[in-house]
Order: sequence, then structure tokens, then C-alpha cells
Amino acid sequence: MARTPSESESNGESKPRPRLLLVSNRLPVKLRQSDSGEWSAERTLGGLATGLSGPHQDSGGVWIGWPGMTTEDGAVPERAATLLKDLGFRGLGLTEEEHERYYLRASNRCIWPLLHGFVERVEFDREDWNVYRAVNQRFADTVCEEAQKGDTVFVQDFQLCLVPAMIRAKRPDLRIGFFLHVPFPHTGIFRALPSRAEALKGLLGADVIGFHTLEYVRCFRSAARRVLGVETTSHTVEYESRQVSLVAQPLGIDPTPWERPDDLPEIAGPLAELKAAAAGRKVLLGVERLDYTKGILERLTAFKELLEERPELAEEVVFFQIAVPSRVEVDAYRDLKESAEQLAGEINSRFGRVGVQPLHYQFHGVDPGRLTALYRVADVCVVTPLRDGLNLVAKEFVAARHQDDGVLLLSEFTGAAWELTEALHVNPYDIDAMKSAFVRALEMSPGEQAARMAPMRERVRRDDIHFWTRSMLDKIEESTQTSAPELIEGAIQGECMQRWSAASDRFVALDYDGTLRELQVDPKTATPAPELVALLTELAAAPDNDVWIVSGRTLDFLIEHLGGTGVGLIGEHGRVARAPGSTEIEEIATTPAPAWKDRIRPMLDNVTGRVHGSHVEEKPEGLAWHYRGAEPESAAWQAHELYQHLGEVMADENLEVMRGNKVLEIRPSGISKAHGLATVMARRSQRPDLVVIAGDDVTDETMFRAFPESLSVLVGSRASAARFRVESPAHFRTLLGLWQAATPNRSNAS
Repeated sequence: MARTPSESESNGESKPRPRLLLVSNRLPVKLRQSDSGEWSAERTLGGLATGLSGPHQDSGGVWIGWPGMTTEDGAVPERAATLLKDLGFRGLGLTEEEHERYYLRASNRCIWPLLHGFVERVEFDREDWNVYRAVNQRFADTVCEEAQKGDTVFVQDFQLCLVPAMIRAKRPDLRIGFFLHVPFPHTGIFRALPSRAEALKGLLGADVIGFHTLEYVRCFRSAARRVLGVETTSHTVEYESRQVSLVAQPLGIDPTPWERPDDLPEIAGPLAELKAAAAGRKVLLGVERLDYTKGILERLTAFKELLEERPELAEEVVFFQIAVPSRVEVDAYRDLKESAEQLAGEINSRFGRVGVQPLHYQFHGVDPGRLTALYRVADVCVVTPLRDGLNLVAKEFVAARHQDDGVLLLSEFTGAAWELTEALHVNPYDIDAMKSAFVRALEMSPGEQAARMAPMRERVRRDDIHFWTRSMLDKIEESTQTSAPELIEGAIQGECMQRWSAASDRFVALDYDGTLRELQVDPKTATPAPELVALLTELAAAPDNDVWIVSGRTLDFLIEHLGGTGVGLIGEHGRVARAPGSTEIEEIATTPAPAWKDRIRPMLDNVTGRVHGSHVEEKPEGLAWHYRGAEPESAAWQAHELYQHLGEVMADENLEVMRGNKVLEIRPSGISKAHGLATVMARRSQRPDLVVIAGDDVTDETMFRAFPESLSVLVGSRASAARFRVESPAHFRTLLGLWQAATPNRSNAS
């Protein structure tokens, strides 16, 4: 299947990407051995492989994964390995025991149910986890063998959670991305995993971690805070002096196969057969792997109870349920198969008659042509998992409805519900709600069907698998913050001292707690030592220096302990100030710079793209997202999600989100350290030769970012917008003393 070109490629503006190393549990390949012992290998496409194969081949990269065979020694036979290499693959072999413990047990009986929230199904075994760790290490070692300087590594899914950190330990020069294709659960659930800290540390080895939805981002961020005690923002985690980016980027599909015309032989034949089986009845359709997360039993139970209440529907409706075999070697799946078949038999025996079956239950795979026919013949596609990371069936059904008809009935516990807001959302655990949703979907007018389907189909076509691939690779390749700022020592120390000495007008802004003074459990005890008071007094007395303390402390505290030094004081994170040599206290009431809108506006635009009928209004002092004209149920849910997300995004900024009648409004609520600093600097008669800014925590980042050309110093070792760093307040006090001691005495020289 041909790869869809990106927009830049279509415009002739393609730029080469770094070589791409892909890492996944399975390779997209069919590897066969004939009776004579000859091997053959054939590349497969579909799903993730469709999107990643183009960049993989174009970059001359390597795709590393298991080719689907086990051997006694865990090695891939030489001839098979050569065939894989010719396709750009590096096969990683497994023994039967490794496959059993790493894949079937640790991955599918422990991590899979845990991430989907089924704690009662989690089977954790320490020896299984040891094998999981060992296999992950082999994947990482293979990546390091193949990787060249400047390569990008993109690791896929929960079977390889430990791989990013293992790669980083050996090759910190590589850019590493990871994408989780399943949900990430709430913290209380994730913490049930005995190896939870190791799993989180493994993932945080990446520069970028991708998830399908903002909900999963929030859950991961919460788990990282609770389990590892790390600092986080709305979209980053500070870990081991690095800033790990968290991204919500739902996977797309390639819509092209599902848009093919009905008269193609591979579609026309099955379509005629299915219409004959439906015999004029309306069609409900369910298609998924046979898995306990998919809600098949709950769905069939709701259908059975609906027929009990309205027996006449057995003559008017037919339910095609396709259950694709999955993990049949696992006991839980064999039990599920028996239960589903028993329930299907009961429905047909009670409500069917000769020649008419209300339920067609089939336990087998479906080829693309027949699946397209199923999507076309269905009046309602029932996608109601109990929990699903995304669910591509929902998107395939939408893509196949080229006449904008049909109804998508979608579980609110799928990641796809975040995007496909016009679908009928339902709680699959609520059998009564499921029955009502069946009836509503079957009775929906053509006009309402089109109004719901058209915007979803356009969204599926626009945000396809190639869009996902470009977006994720762009984010990984743009990730440059891989370490803390450079330590001020050696040559850097000399350069900084030279900048200080050469300046004849210095503006110096210093945080207090954690920067000039060590942090204390009780902040009341963090008073300045006489040596610090003397240092600040000396700095303030120099005619070339304009020194300010910028702190979250109250101005009363700053005046009491530092007021006699001659420095300027800005307290309460920039709300109030007292100028050097003055006794007058001033309340600073400036409006935040409008740049915050550039950060918030894309979030509102993103939600607007998902909620048909909503819009963004830009006001002089803020932004507003209106959803009065949108479908009430889904819009209210999206508004709640947006409200929570904005609250977290703006936690470190003086902005507030106000809820009104069908509107969310974002507006300034105060100022930050950066705004306070900018206000006092703006009152100077001339721009300084040198701006020096020092701080230790997140509130100081606003100053670092607001003055990017400054000599900015982080006190600590985390990732930061500061240009340089020192390790502790003691080091910084020593540094200030050295700089000031080396300052030429210009007053005497004049």
C-alpha cells in the first residue's frame, strides 16, 4: 500500500529526518519456513506499520523486534536474519520460556490488566518480571548496537516499558521517544504493581512519552509524582536533571482502505452475502478481539435483555458480532470464549426461529474486504469496551461511511471518545443505558446521523496515521533539553566573571529561599546569616550594581531581615515592591504580557476541532471558549476535561479559568516574579549592560524565560531555562563573592 505523503512533501518542502530506529515487540513481517527448510519474509502493513514504515525506510533506519518465532537458543536463524535485514529489520529471537514469561505472563497477565484497570486479574510473579527485565535489556542492547550518532529511537508500547532508561544508560546522546498504546490508569491502580517505580523510571528514560489522551497524561504525571516524588508541570516531568515531555496525541488510521467503492469484488461479494443474511432487518455490528476488556459479554447481555422487553425486535434487528481470536493459550481468554458462545446460543435459542437468527456470533478473523462490507451494511456500530486505550474500529467504521450515514455507539471508557465527540457515548457497565442507547441509535433520523457522522469522518481523514507519525517524530526530534544547564566551573566560570567585570551597569535579581539561603523545613528559621547580609550590603553599595531580591516571601519578612542591606525588594512573587534606598511600599498591578495567549489558544483550538458547534473568542484581557451551540452532552464532558486541564496548565501562572453559562473564560489574575521584575526594570533610565538572574524553583523559571539573554543561574541540578547552574546556595554565595571581588573600582578610577 502506498504511503500518503506529508503536507510538506506534497509541497516539495520535505526535509530529511534523522535515521529512525523503531522498537516494538513484534516486527511487521510474516516469516515462514518451507518443508524444505527455506525461509521467506514478507513485510506486512496495517495499523501502526502503515504510518511508521515510510519514515523507517526513507531514513534508512532499522526496525527492531521479535519476528514471531521461538528457538532453543533464543537466536534468529542466520538465513532468516539475512532476509529480515534486507527489509530493514533486526530480528530479536526468544526462547519458548522467554516468550512465556516475558510476553504471555508479565506483559499480558500482569501489565495489560493493570493498565486497563482490572486489578483483580493482575498476576505478578517475580521470576516473570526478572525475565521481562532481561528481555527488555536485550532489546536495549540491540538498539545500542545498531544506533549511530544523531539517530532517533522510537519505542512502542507496554511490553518494552524498561527499554528507554536502559538505552539512555548506554547512549545518552540519542533522542528517545516512547508511545503507550493502551490506557494509563489512575494512580491508586498503578501503585498496585510491585515493580511500579522500576516501570516509571524505565519510561522516564525517554525524552518524549506519548499517550492517546490528556486523561492518560494526567494519570501518568500523578503516578510519577506519587511514586517517585518528582516535580511535574502540565506537560513535563523533571527527572534526573532532564525534562521529559508528555504528549497527548491519539493514533490515527489510514482511511484509504475503508473508503474503497462497494463494487470492488472483495467488497461486493461479502456485501451481498451480508445483506441477504440481514434480510431487510436493521444491523447492529460489533468487531473486536475476544478480550475481557472489550465488553462483549456486557453488550450481548444488554441485547438479550432488550429482546426480553421487546421480543418483536428479533424480527426487525440482527446483531453481527465478530470475535477475533486472541491469546487463546491464556486460561482467562478460553473461559471468556466459552461464556460468549454460551450467551450467544441462549439468545438465538430463546428469540430465534427457523431461518431467522437475531444474533450472528462468529469467532474468527475477518479480511479487509469483508470488514469493509460489514462496516457498510451496519446501521449501528457498537464499540463498547469496558476500557480501551483508543479503539481503531470506531475510526474505521467512521471512515467507511462515505455517505455520512450510520450511528457510532461508543463507550465513554475508550480513548477514541475524546476525539469522536459526536458519537453516542454510553457506559458499558450500565446495562439499562446500553439498551436505551441501542434503541436511540436504531431510531435515529437520517438528518441527525449525517450531522453527527460528517464532522467525525472529516476529523478521521484529517488526523490520520501519517499525521500521528509526523507529530510524534517532530516532537521527539525537537526534544533538545536532555540535561541540566552547564555547571559554572573552569572556562565557563572565567567567561562569566569576565562578563561581570566588563559590565558598567548590572541589574541583579536574586531569589532568596533555596538560592541565597538553604531551604528549611520551617521557613521561619531561614533567616540570613551575617555573612549573607554583609555580601548583599557590599553588592548593593557598588555603584555599578542595581540589586533586587525577588521572592515569594512577604515584604515584611524581606524588610525585617534584608531591608538594611540597600537592595531592592520584590515580595509575594511580584505583587509588592520597595525600591533600593526607599521606604515606600508599592503594589505592582501590571497585566501579564499577552504571550500567555499563544500558549493557551492552541489548547482551546484543539478542543474546538473536536466539539462541533463550539468556538473561541479572543478578548482584550483574555480568551473564552463557548459551547452553547454544541451537542450538550459531549460538550459538557469536554468542557469538564478542559477545565481540569487548564487548571493544571496554569497552576504556575497568575491566570484563572472561570466557568460561566456554556463558556469557559481564561483571564489574568495577577502577576509573577517575571512581571514584577520587568516592571521595576522598565523604570530605569537606561538598559543595563548585564542582567543577572538566579533562582532555584519553578517560580523562578518565569524570570529565566522572560530574560533569555541574561546571565541566568539555576541553583540546583534539574532541567531549567537557565543558561548555567551551581549546585547549592553555598556555591552561589561563594560565586557572587568572587565576582564582586574581581570588579574594577570604577568610582576610585574616576
